[in-house]
Amino acid sequence: MQQRQEQGSARTAPAPAERRAPTGAGPATRRQLLRGAAGAASLAALGALGTGAVAAQRSLRGPEQAPARIPLLCGTVAHADPDRRILVGGDAPDLELSPGTRLAAALPEHSPARVRAADFTALTADWREHLRAGLEQDEDGALLGELADTALADLWVLDDELPAPVAGWSSNWRHVWPRDAAFCAVALSRIGARGRAVDVLCHLQDLQAADGWFEARYVPGTDRAPDGRAPQFDGTGLLLWASTEVVAASGTGGGAVADRLDRLVTTSLGALHHATAGGAALPPVSPDYWEVNESSPTLWGMAATLAGLRAGAELTGGTGAADAAATFAHLLAGTFGRSGYQRYRDGGGADSALALFDATGQQGQIEPSRLLALRGELARPGGGIAPGAAWKQDGVSWTPSTSLLGLALARSGERAAAREVLTWLAAHRTEAGSLPEKVLFDGRPASVAPLAWTAANTLLALDALAG
Repeated sequence: MQQRQEQGSARTAPAPAERRAPTGAGPATRRQLLRGAAGAASLAALGALGTGAVAAQRSLRGPEQAPARIPLLCGTVAHADPDRRILVGGDAPDLELSPGTRLAAALPEHSPARVRAADFTALTADWREHLRAGLEQDEDGALLGELADTALADLWVLDDELPAPVAGWSSNWRHVWPRDAAFCAVALSRIGARGRAVDVLCHLQDLQAADGWFEARYVPGTDRAPDGRAPQFDGTGLLLWASTEVVAASGTGGGAVADRLDRLVTTSLGALHHATAGGAALPPVSPDYWEVNESSPTLWGMAATLAGLRAGAELTGGTGAADAAATFAHLLAGTFGRSGYQRYRDGGGADSALALFDATGQQGQIEPSRLLALRGELARPGGGIAPGAAWKQDGVSWTPSTSLLGLALARSGERAAAREVLTWLAAHRTEAGSLPEKVLFDGRPASVAPLAWTAANTLLALDALAG
């Protein structure tokens, strides 16, 4: 199986087009060493989960590599002046920030960015109060409340004044990924920013091609891809799922929201029906969140397609949509399910895509024991997980996959396991408090911070825990 060769991000190296054809870290600080110890303790606590599966996956893994030593490109992002966001900390210059914000301390009191940040804080105040009330009985409730505050700040700074959230602020991440935007929209709708969530989905609606596909990513404010990566089919299903969640979160205003998103819903559902022959066929081959060329459908693509079909049935109420979703679920169980829901229908090893089912509300599609075992199967020395068993063995934990697992556990009712993942995320933030893309073997945050998808997953997991 083709794997990423870069030591940096899953976001950096463009994959060759198919359907277009588819077009040195220094010594660890004491705080970082403590985080590493916390990660090791978390891993030990779950070490018994999936132990047999770990042994079964070893033959799928490539040779062990020297632990990756990836720099922390930035510790956070902040508004440095009224018209400019900059990278802060890590390999970027340091900057004094106002406590608890992504704002330079020197920013004038009535700066537009400060006003917008205050408006966002007010908009999410009820959710934060609800969260703290829901977590106050938990031993780690205070820590998780702090994690929520920093994840909110991360999501805000990567979304503020943009048509849709960008993945990160470093140059290769400063693009709009449809899959990331789907999770961000759902998170925004849950934390109280429902109008903003609808705006994000409307923007993606305008970017969607007539055949229902999306580019892998977009230059913000345009309908252009920044490179020749192949279009990706997962955004079609995930944005349909996000539409359903945002409509549901809108309460009595859900009808008006559904009307605004009618084109996205109709085009996406039509594309899913056409691509799967009404649920009876596997979806088209497409790169997924691994962002490499594929020769057969992946578990991620299957989960995203089922999420979209079920969401379309819920939104439209049509029997045809419901029948297609039921047919596809049966097809999924008879193909990928027969080999234990590995990355491919006939192998490929465990994949963090397994968490996408419960994360998108598809409870019951997989056994709870499989979800619980995933952390052990994909464990990394720092305490998080890798995207898959066949991923390169460099010791790096990836927070998008780890936070997605936390979300799946929370939404499936596995509260203790979900808190375990969330407290690990809290312990491995940067010095500025942002959630990084990667965590090294020794617990140090690495690559870029913050990452919008990780922040969104974290907020949704916390929301589920708070009930």
